[in-house]
Amino acid sequence: MAIFLPYFELIHQICSNTHSPYMSASAVKEINSEAFDELEDEIKQEFYEDVVAAISDINECATTLESGADAQVIDRMFRSLHTVKGNCNMVFLEDFVEATHKLEDLFSDIRSGEIEYNDSYGKFAVVVVNEVQAQLESLIQTKSADASVLAKLEKIIDQIENNPPEQRLDITERAIIAVSDGHYNLELVSVDQDHGHSFSFVDATDFEFFQFICDKQCLADPECEIFFKVFEQLALKLNAKLGRKVDEDQLKACVIFFTLSNSVRNADSSSTLTIDQVFFASGILNRMSGWSVASDLILQALENHDGTGLPHGLNNDAIHPGAQVLGLSSEFAYMVCKNLSLGYKQSLFTAVKAINAQKDTRYKSRLIERFNTLIKTEYLTSQMW
Repeated sequence: MAIFLPYFELIHQICSNTHSPYMSASAVKEINSEAFDELEDEIKQEFYEDVVAAISDINECATTLESGADAQVIDRMFRSLHTVKGNCNMVFLEDFVEATHKLEDLFSDIRSGEIEYNDSYGKFAVVVVNEVQAQLESLIQTKSADASVLAKLEKIIDQIENNPPEQRLDITERAIIAVSDGHYNLELVSVDQDHGHSFSFVDATDFEFFQFICDKQCLADPECEIFFKVFEQLALKLNAKLGRKVDEDQLKACVIFFTLSNSVRNADSSSTLTIDQVFFASGILNRMSGWSVASDLILQALENHDGTGLPHGLNNDAIHPGAQVLGLSSEFAYMVCKNLSLGYKQSLFTAVKAINAQKDTRYKSRLIERFNTLIKTEYLTSQMW
């Protein structure tokens, strides 16, 4: 197996692709419309209620379109967007007109067929108009709204509409998160269409960050992606059969950091885990609040059922069953990847034989039985990689 891109080099590459992982808030540019303020309260309230009704219809249309594109519903959404823009124009709210006009233009292209409808466009329209409604509400209640927010929305819509077709969906997915997170910066969002993951530097959980790093590592090395897929798949399946199940996020974090730990393997390493990998992955997680379970499991992943393992020589029930699952699943993934050129069944049989040879020494017999049952019922009936 190829040596993967070093973890810290990868971190550097990721960070260098953004201006700053945490953008400072832009200065608020307030909207103070004297012409709007001079309107009678009854007119302003009627205007607001009409806009809210149109925005509610846009939300409803987007939900309906989740079931599939429908020309009539798209037309209805376009007309509701036109209503929002037109009403803002009638009451002298030029900043709102510009932003909503851009969104109306986007859906005009969708309605005409120039841009093929995708559910992401509907979701994007919803986050934009909901933001517009929030700014309108602020204007009515406090006589002030943030013009910079509307300008950023306008700029994002321009990017979606004016980029090549093959880039639009990626930009739209990132835009949904950027607007929802409130930073409006597409560079702070990453979307991995291949794996179905999205990540925002500003509002990410620990696990989302772990997944993001792993996705980048897998993109850098196809062998890494296969290894991770085989490893995670088996680990989750075996974990589901344990009496002492491990929390899935903790288990997935173990798999992710073991995958990243391949950066510290020597080129001549055997096909199994090394103690350097254990210390690397466990050490990183141990320094993060909330991941002590994952760290402890990794530290036990090289312990053997018969007490001959590392680093503490634990045996039998002193080893957490989740740690045995990690050890078995990682070894299985290494063996599969080492023999991929032999084809699916041969790589599978080679890995299964290697695992079974370690019954009652490396692994507990009950775990081997569960492993063999999985192989017979799932891995022999479907191609899993």
